[in-house]
Amino acid sequence: MRIVTSGQMKKIEENALHYALSYERMMENAGSAAAAAIRRRADISGRYITIFCGRGNNGGDGFVAARRLYESGANVAVILTDGAPKTGQAAVMLERIGDMDIAVVAYGEDQPYLTQRLAETDILIDAIYGTGFHGELDERHRDICRLINGVDAETYALDIPSGVNADTGWADECAVRADATVVFDSDKPATAMPAAAAWCGEVIVADIGIPPEAHEGIERQFTLVDAAYVFGRLPRRRRDTHKGDYGKLLNVAGSQQYMGAAVLSTLAAMRTGAGYVTLASTKEVCRTVLPLLPEAVMRPLRQNPDGSLSWQAMDELRSAMERATAILIGNGLGTGEDAVRIVSEVLTTASCPVVVDADGINALARNINILKRASCDVILTPHLAELSRLTTLPIEQLKADVLTAGRALACEYGVTVVLKGAYTLTAGPDGRVWINTTGNAGLAKAGSGDVLAGIIGALTAQGHNAPEAAACGVWLHGLAGDYAADSHSQYAMLARDVIDALPLVFADHER
Repeated sequence: MRIVTSGQMKKIEENALHYALSYERMMENAGSAAAAAIRRRADISGRYITIFCGRGNNGGDGFVAARRLYESGANVAVILTDGAPKTGQAAVMLERIGDMDIAVVAYGEDQPYLTQRLAETDILIDAIYGTGFHGELDERHRDICRLINGVDAETYALDIPSGVNADTGWADECAVRADATVVFDSDKPATAMPAAAAWCGEVIVADIGIPPEAHEGIERQFTLVDAAYVFGRLPRRRRDTHKGDYGKLLNVAGSQQYMGAAVLSTLAAMRTGAGYVTLASTKEVCRTVLPLLPEAVMRPLRQNPDGSLSWQAMDELRSAMERATAILIGNGLGTGEDAVRIVSEVLTTASCPVVVDADGINALARNINILKRASCDVILTPHLAELSRLTTLPIEQLKADVLTAGRALACEYGVTVVLKGAYTLTAGPDGRVWINTTGNAGLAKAGSGDVLAGIIGALTAQGHNAPEAAACGVWLHGLAGDYAADSHSQYAMLARDVIDALPLVFADHER
C-alpha cells in the first residue's frame, strides 16, 4: 500500500505535469474514476444521485462525477455548498454540465427543493473539501455535514470525507460519515488508519493516470504494518547459531506491589525469540517469580523497605547493563524517587537501546529533558494518560489528535514513541509513522502493556532498529491478541493468553 500526505500528493501532481498530464486531465480522470467506482458497486440507472460540491478542486472532481453518472443514466443534482468554483479547472467542469439535465442549486437558496431532493436521494456524494481540509469545520459546514449524515442514502466521499484531516486522521465531530471513500492515486494517512474507518467506510483507491515516475523522490512518511512487513524483517533462524546470536535483554522490572509486571514482560520477551533474558529486580521479586520463569536469569538487587528497587543497587545494575544488547525498564518498577534516579541513570549511561514503559515513563515525566542527554536509542511506550504526563497536554486534546502530539514528542527528543490505544501508532524520531492493523478490545486488560513491552524489548535486543522493533512488536502483540480472542473471547482473554498465543503466531509463519 502506498500512503502519501496531502502535501506529497500535491508534489506528485506537480511531477505529473512533466509527463503531459495536465491538472484538467487529472480532474477529469479523478471524477471519472469515482463515477466508475460507484457504478461497480450499484446499478445507478434511474437512481437519484445528489452531489455536494465545494469551491475547490474536490468540487471539480464532483462535477466530473456528476457528468459521468448522468451519462450512465442516473438522475443527478449538484448542490453548491460555497457558491461558484474558485479554481479554473473546477469552473470548466461545472460549465461542462451546463447543457445537461442536471439541477445545480446553491445551498441555502431553495430549501424546499433541497428537502424534497434529499428525501428522494439514493446515493449521496461528498465533494466539498477533499484533502485540503485542516482545522475545524465552521458552523455552516457543520450544518451541511449534519444534513448529509442525516440522509438515508449510500454516501460516498471523494478522496477524504469532509471534516477529516487527511494527514492525521483527526475528525470534526460533525464530519461526513461515508459508506465508502474513493481515494485518488494513493491512500492518504487517514484512509489507512483503522481509527478513521468510522468516517471513511470502505476505502477504494482509484487510478487517475499518474505515471509511476511522478512518485519518484517522494519519501514514504507512513507505513502500513502487515504480515509481509513484519515477517520480512524476522528471518528464519539458522541452524549454526547459539543463544548469544539472538540478543541479551536486561529487564529492569518489578516491585513488591507489581510482581506480575516483571513476570509478564520477561515471559513475553522470551516468547519473542530473545536468546537470553535477565530479570533485574529486588531480591524478593526474583525469589518469588523464579518458579514461574525458570528459563530467565535472575539478577537480585537491593531493595527499599517498601519493596521497590533501591538506588544502592545501581552499581550492580551497571554491571548487568554492560552485557545487554537492549534494556527494558519500568514495568512495575514503582514511582518513588529511587525509580526516577535509576531510570535517568540508565538512559544517560546505557550503550545499547532502551525501551521505557509504565513506571519508567512516569519517572521520566518528572524530568523529560533527560532524554536530550540519553546515550542510546530510546523507545517510549505511553498510553494516553502517560503521554499526557510527558507532553503536559490534556487527555481530551490527545484523544482528538494523538498523532500530531506523538510525532512532535518523537522529533523533539529524537526517540521512538509507541502511541498505545485502540489503534496503536508508532512515531519515529524522523517523523515517520507506522500504522498498525492488528488487535482488538480484548487487549484492554491489565498486563497487556507489560506483554507489549517485553515483545518490543526482545526484538530490540535481537538487533532491530528502534522504530522497526516497535512497529513489528505492536503488530505481533495485536496478532497474538487476535489469536487469544479467537480461543478465549475478547471478554475472557488475559494478558497471559496473549503470551501463550505468540508461539502459534510464529509457528504459522514458519509453516
